[in-house]
Order: sequence, then C-alpha cells, then structure tokens
Amino acid sequence: MGQTPIPPTLSDRAAFSPPPRVHWAILLVAIAGSEGLVFWLAHPPVRDFLINLVIAVWPLYFCLWIRKIDPGSLSLYWALAAFATGFLFSWLLWIVVIFEIREELLDHYNRREPLGLRLNLVMTLLFSFVYFQYALAKIENKKNQESLSLVAGDDRIPSN
Repeated sequence: MGQTPIPPTLSDRAAFSPPPRVHWAILLVAIAGSEGLVFWLAHPPVRDFLINLVIAVWPLYFCLWIRKIDPGSLSLYWALAAFATGFLFSWLLWIVVIFEIREELLDHYNRREPLGLRLNLVMTLLFSFVYFQYALAKIENKKNQESLSLVAGDDRIPSN
C-alpha cells in the first residue's frame, strides 16, 4: 500500500544548499540596468555578444545552484547551449532552460524537500528568473519559520 511521505527534519533540510539570497526586485533592476548600460556603452559589433553575456550570467549562476541541490540536473547544459549558440537558436533554448529549471524546482521543493512550491506557467514564461527568485524567497521564509518552530518545540505547521 502507499506510504505517507515523512517530512524532512531540520537536519535533513540543512543538507540542501539554500537558494540564492537576492531580492527579486534587486535582480530585476540589476538585469535591466546592466543590459541598458551595455546597449548604451557598447558599439554594435560587440554589443550583441555582451548583451547575450549579460543575459546569461544569472541563469548560469542559477543553474549551478540547482546542480548543488540536484546533481542530475540538466538545466546547466541547456543554459550553456543557449549561450553558446548566441542569437541563432538562443531564444528557443532559453525557453527550454526556463521550463527545465521550473520542473527541477518543482521536483525538488515538492518531492525531496516538500514545501509545496507552486509556479504559475504564465508568470514563468513572462518573468522567468525574477519570478523564480520571488518564489524562492517565499520558500526560504517558510523554511525559516519552520526551523524556528522546530527549535522552539512548536508542533504546529507554520502558515504561508
């Protein structure tokens, strides 16, 4: 018969690498600002490469973090392929990267570390990495509340 999953304890969750601690609004401003600076300062022959580089920095970092929580993750390979192809197939491969990361996050935070992560498809497509950072900040807050309640000996399940 089916067994009910045993929720991870505080020590189990400490084994997973915490998500990047960047506020989503700061991330949005940093991405937009750096792209704007490159567009304004770089000359056309180099501009395309630099914009592609600026676009790839956070996703590559994010994929490296996902590899820490799931060594079998494939999103890093897709992100490297999207960066390497430049503008040829880049937009299509970045969509693959975004949805691969979405599936890896949902798998991790609903199976390995069951915290009930939900990610909207439309928000994922429109805001991708900024939206992921927003959702991960909520997860981190929930984990902090749970760890405080476990340390305090409170058996209640914390609310969102």
